[in-house]
Amino acid sequence: MRALVLALALAAAAAPAAAQDYRGIALSQEAERIAAGQAARSRDIVTTNELSTLQAQVQSNQALSDVGALRVRPTVPTIPLGPYTPAPRIDTSKFATIPDAELAASNARVRAAADNRR
Repeated sequence: MRALVLALALAAAAAPAAAQDYRGIALSQEAERIAAGQAARSRDIVTTNELSTLQAQVQSNQALSDVGALRVRPTVPTIPLGPYTPAPRIDTSKFATIPDAELAASNARVRAAADNRR
């Protein structure tokens, strides 16, 4: 008897669902698809915003670390010399040289150009 009552109750509960027309079911499914699409777009927007925020934070941190690195003065290496070590000799033959006549001519051209104001 219990089984019969239970079967009748289940059949009565399933009757409205079975009585729905195809159009109502199709509209319901379409609404679910639209809602799922909107939820996916919302998740994409949230993810894009989070990535933009993280990228801005990384750029800010990089800029701050660059500024911090610029503040640090590099240490200049020093060569300790003994008390009886002679001073180092510099080979001046490796320096660039300009003959005196060319230097004087260049100087004269520069002065002439500086005096020639319009």
